Amino acid sequence: MKFSGLHCEDATFINATPLPSQKKIKQVQKRIALWQAGNLPPFLTLPKDKTVLKRVKKLRKMITKRAKHLVVFGIGGSSLGGEMLVNGLKKKRGLPVDFYDNVDPDTLADLEQMSWKKTFLLVVSKSGGTAETLSQLLTTLPALQKQLGKKWARQVAVITEDRDGDLGKIAQELQMTIIDHPPVGGRFSALSVVGLLPAAVAGADIDQLMVGANTMMAHCLEKEIAKNPAFQGAIAQYAMAANGKNISVYMSYGQRLDRVAAWQSQLWGESLGKTDSAGKAFGLTPVAARGVTDQHSQLQLYLDGPADKQFTFFYDPLSASRGKKIGKQFSSLASVSPLSGRTTGSLFAAEFLGTRDALIHKKAPVRTLNIATGDSGAFGEMIILLESETVILAELFGIDAYDQPAVEDGKIRARDYLAQF
Repeated sequence: MKFSGLHCEDATFINATPLPSQKKIKQVQKRIALWQAGNLPPFLTLPKDKTVLKRVKKLRKMITKRAKHLVVFGIGGSSLGGEMLVNGLKKKRGLPVDFYDNVDPDTLADLEQMSWKKTFLLVVSKSGGTAETLSQLLTTLPALQKQLGKKWARQVAVITEDRDGDLGKIAQELQMTIIDHPPVGGRFSALSVVGLLPAAVAGADIDQLMVGANTMMAHCLEKEIAKNPAFQGAIAQYAMAANGKNISVYMSYGQRLDRVAAWQSQLWGESLGKTDSAGKAFGLTPVAARGVTDQHSQLQLYLDGPADKQFTFFYDPLSASRGKKIGKQFSSLASVSPLSGRTTGSLFAAEFLGTRDALIHKKAPVRTLNIATGDSGAFGEMIILLESETVILAELFGIDAYDQPAVEDGKIRARDYLAQF
């Protein structure tokens, strides 16, 4: 299946059985009919937002006038979408963008050497109460104030949904710029200001990104299964889950596709790991892997281990035409001879094809999403495809894709432990 930029090779992926019942399929079709009628889920309203690009470009202009570097504080959906877009679509003309998505003291130690006179800080928390993000901000404020004096707040902006939330209150009291987070879950926010602003600062073509998103959205609003790639993908994965293949491996082949698997893992894990109203547990466990590195750490398990996995490859087809030529010195050696005169890019491509074919030979369900380096339109298509696929699969399972009720228990326990330190 080929769209304007994204090319999906289904291989053995769509041949799974058993299919969902006709009742479940009709239920999804009714839901899509509502979407067609204008009752869109929040994430599908983002590509149609005609004001967001103008707003983001204005914010980008403000940031690039004041700084030569952007730092983003956020965690989960407040970081992963932006990381994926910056890593995949950044240009030389853009500013460097760094994400801090942890409270590990060793990670945050880097900030102690930061020159805030040349750096803009973007703080993202949808709820405004994220403990990790608030901690990052509050431990950084003294350095900002010391280095920049009275005008330090000009170098900071926050993105939050609730201006009366704790982050909003801090921002108002300290006179920091507040940017409104749209009414969409964090893991679905990549195509909102949350993801678009860091990407735009990094030089990404956000206009083409949204063109691609709108192109794919038209396909994902089709009620006919044959015309809707997200519907097809969701049905295939429903069938594979019914056959015990409940581990979804996302393997990226391409340095600039690395963060796609991390973003997809959150989307998959938080949206589909649920218990329905009857108490039945659902979920497809995401595993992020990196080619070729994880051929040497995970592939043995995938080929000879339990047949409980399905595979999605993210592949950059332009990688085969890049890379330096491998010298012919020592070409008489058995291990060197096949490499001599070829490029590292051709080796990279051959290893991807070999790994994929080995899995297909083992009758593993496999598909490949081909995304050319820096293709903003293809990224937009991919994001809408995978988000729509996730929501349709949740509908087939009979669960809510948008909530995450179990997460609060861990937060409560963490607060209890924190009080003991």
